[in-house]
Amino acid sequence: MVKRSSTPGGKLDTNQMYLVDLSRVVSAADSQNEVLEKTRGVWDGIYDRMEPTETLWVVAPNDYRDGRFWPISMAVSDYARQESSLTLKNTITVHQWNERGADMESAYDEILLLVKDKRQYQFHKDEIRVAHVYEGNEWGGERKEGNSAYHDTEVRRYNPDGKDPGNVWLEENRTLTNNQEVDETASIPLEEAIRRCVLVGSTEGETVHTLWVNDFESVITGENRQVNQLEPEEVQVIQND
Repeated sequence: MVKRSSTPGGKLDTNQMYLVDLSRVVSAADSQNEVLEKTRGVWDGIYDRMEPTETLWVVAPNDYRDGRFWPISMAVSDYARQESSLTLKNTITVHQWNERGADMESAYDEILLLVKDKRQYQFHKDEIRVAHVYEGNEWGGERKEGNSAYHDTEVRRYNPDGKDPGNVWLEENRTLTNNQEVDETASIPLEEAIRRCVLVGSTEGETVHTLWVNDFESVITGENRQVNQLEPEEVQVIQND
């Protein structure tokens, strides 16, 4: 597999990544404010441990409790940014239609991508590129090259490594018919979303520091990364009121 960084110059620096799963915290809490209180000091502590090139991924399951929707992901994002200098770079939506049974349960979870330095963080998106579905089919398949609208230079129409994945990650099936229309879509499991986060946030042999993570260790080690399970007291900085 070709390794290529999305950072300027294509340089791959040695880095690590952090993964926090709030599923257990949310499940055990009686209120959304309690969820935030349980993470108090964590964000500042992780920020202090991070290098500018490193990334923090947070599994933030939204919840519906006692007649109210808990928008956990946005609340945690705001709380983390108030407590530390972390920057929210993106969110990944993971649909959970098949996992949720009740009508009022949240049909999706979100994964937050937080960075320490938005100019230096590494995101190896070549690792998760997907196929160009229209390649060779538009305009009779004759236009394989074109001119850049910005610099009027000749550019390839298709990256040989594939195209960027979408923000909402879905598996698309376009093989049932002869054209390039989407025939079926399917949600990717949370484990697959985590695997893709590991691929873009670290490289082989590096360490993924985890907090409150129980279910994804095999996903991480399956991509030849090391796992370092953190305890809350290792990263939690006591904040003064």
